[in-house]
Amino acid sequence: MGAKNFTASELLEMSPKEFRSIARQGQAIHTSRVCRGYAQANLAIVPRDVAFEFLVFCNRNPRACPVIDVTEPGNPHPPRVAPEADLRTDLGKYRVYKDGKLVDEPSDIRDYWRDDLVGFLLGCSYSFDWLMRAANVKFRFIGAFPTNIPCVPAGPFSGHVVVSCRFFKDSEEAVRAIQISSRVPAVHGAPIHIGDPLLIGIKDLYSYRTDFLTEPPAPQEPDEIALYWGCGLTAQVVAVESKLPLMITHYPGTMFVTDKRVEELAIL
Repeated sequence: MGAKNFTASELLEMSPKEFRSIARQGQAIHTSRVCRGYAQANLAIVPRDVAFEFLVFCNRNPRACPVIDVTEPGNPHPPRVAPEADLRTDLGKYRVYKDGKLVDEPSDIRDYWRDDLVGFLLGCSYSFDWLMRAANVKFRFIGAFPTNIPCVPAGPFSGHVVVSCRFFKDSEEAVRAIQISSRVPAVHGAPIHIGDPLLIGIKDLYSYRTDFLTEPPAPQEPDEIALYWGCGLTAQVVAVESKLPLMITHYPGTMFVTDKRVEELAIL
């Protein structure tokens, strides 16, 4: 397609394959409104010698890190959700962590790829947003925030849960959101918290954080209800807190777009 600016409508109606071809050219596009109805995923890549322990970590923390696909060591193609895709190039922007420190944010990771690396795709809540929009649920996405909720550790992996926050216009819309998201545990399922952010260690929803927010949110209206879901950015916090020798992830907001429609993940 070549490098160009795409309209919101064009991005919305693209197929996942078309969108990944754009990302492959180095265009880092926020994915919350691309490829209508298709599931998206967080990316976490770790060496083979800790891959089993990372899988155990995800299994122990499924609300934050629900696994929807795993690659073979050295193979960048996710067999279940997009076998023709390439995890080294198809996300637009990545983060590379070494010993718990962010060292690079490249547009592809071919220079970092090794034969022992294993890719994990973790469900993303952007996916169930499509279901809520289709059901005409009124909400606004506020951002993603680190919390004081501890993860259940496994091997070298430990840290604290990151949550995504959405405001709903009233209690009826909030209940509908809980019902809808509960049907798709592969993309985080039901919320893990409702209401006061201070109870989970979030001191301020309104300070812009480059790492975790897409844009500064407007203040909460008196009748709005805040719901918080586990977020796949938890893996990035774990990479820092656990001081892993190497972990590669997606850049926040530039998710991997799968070939699966959201409803298909309900049976994974």
